[in-house]
Amino acid sequence: MSLDVSTQRTIDLFSPHGGSVLISDVVIGETRRQVKSDYVQKLADSIKQIGLINPITIAPDNRLIAGYHRLQAFIQLGETRIPAVILNLSELKARLAEIDENLIRNDLSVLERGEQLEERKAIYEELYPETRVGQFGGWHNNKTTRLENEINSVSSFTEDTAEKTGQSRRTIEQEIQIARDIAPEVKDKIRDTELADRKTDLLRLSRMEPEQQEKIVDLIISGKADTLNHARKILASEAVKETPELTGKYRVIYADPPWSYGGSMNETYGTADKHYPTMSLEDLCIMPVPDITEDNAVLFLWVTSPLLEDAFKVINAWGFKYKASFVWDKVKHVMGHYNSVRHELLLICTKGSCVPENMKLFDSVYEEERTEHSKKPEFFREVIDTIYPSGKRIELFARRPVEGWETYGNQV
Repeated sequence: MSLDVSTQRTIDLFSPHGGSVLISDVVIGETRRQVKSDYVQKLADSIKQIGLINPITIAPDNRLIAGYHRLQAFIQLGETRIPAVILNLSELKARLAEIDENLIRNDLSVLERGEQLEERKAIYEELYPETRVGQFGGWHNNKTTRLENEINSVSSFTEDTAEKTGQSRRTIEQEIQIARDIAPEVKDKIRDTELADRKTDLLRLSRMEPEQQEKIVDLIISGKADTLNHARKILASEAVKETPELTGKYRVIYADPPWSYGGSMNETYGTADKHYPTMSLEDLCIMPVPDITEDNAVLFLWVTSPLLEDAFKVINAWGFKYKASFVWDKVKHVMGHYNSVRHELLLICTKGSCVPENMKLFDSVYEEERTEHSKKPEFFREVIDTIYPSGKRIELFARRPVEGWETYGNQV
């Protein structure tokens, strides 16, 4: 079907109503997103049947503002002209208008939306610098109050974007995080894959270091891993080393066991087996810890609330008795089944007679924001060294060597 352009007016650069323009005269900017051939084909089929419903939008100098896929569909149909509307906008506002149209349409992946939102934020704050967070710092006077009142008349980026796109503020912030925090080379690798449209996986990927992001994505793209969780398990198993046999005798034992949650934890928040191989309760209980402890010894054992009952089985199997505990307040919350969890327990257990040599009493609750998975604050090791300054000491399931301590673990 050939489009009848005889009834279309020659485009008037001074008219807001538009007409048609020669396709060869349309100027396409360098920031144009990649063409989706399937989408172009669908548009071409629709245009062939019912014509073009929405004209493309161009600037007075013929720069394309919006309608790149519609333009490509016309080219595919062999047309030489295309209906167009003129908007007399600055270069930045023209790009903002184009991004808004892209965001309103539903053919963007989550990754592409994030990239469009990130660019929109940069442009919006360049156009309206008074809306940037922290513009006035922490001080106020009559002049800044007047300026702030003026700012209130201009919507913030998230408010403006939410109003124009219909997305929630939280969605906007999350998708910007995805675009901002996933490494550029990783984004290029996943752009044309299913992963580019899996928001939960993209958010989790964005919280990883770039090196880990790339390793995870390579495993998925190569087919060696089906999901993000599967890829993390593969990387964890690759980090494992042969562990030597437990030997010697020790007075101070510090242990952070790789507890198994048996699939009971909320997958969204990531359990231990996504970071390193775990051990069953039975395997922990049969470890030869009784053989490497002195007659009078102390055990400091890390455990989370859901596994507290299991911890006492391990304590008894290793020949110790529970005495007291420390609570690590992690500040950040992690979802649980019964409450929002922000703490972990360090249980103090003794064998024989092993009271502290130094009677300095530390507060039983210590607050420090959690960082990477399973990493414990050095404060607790300092407490142990302070109240038990003498005797051989070993850290079980250690992940790094520490001066003055022997270590046992497959990640050292």
